[in-house]
Amino acid sequence: MAGRVVSLEHERMVRRGREPWCTKQELAEHLGFSVRWVELRVREGMPARRMGQRLRFQVSAVETWLDEQQAGPAA
Repeated sequence: MAGRVVSLEHERMVRRGREPWCTKQELAEHLGFSVRWVELRVREGMPARRMGQRLRFQVSAVETWLDEQQAGPAA
């Protein structure tokens, strides 16, 4: 997403393969949508991991998935 602000520490962790997992709330804030929007996208197949009873997300995987959804089905 153009214009997003990401901390330098976050970028370093991603480059080292240790991207942090974020909550539904954190993901919603990052993307600029509601928590309910995130929940609906999870039902559509947005990548998430259940840790205990909570869902966690990696921003890079979610953004890749969103880009693929926007591009439409592969021909």
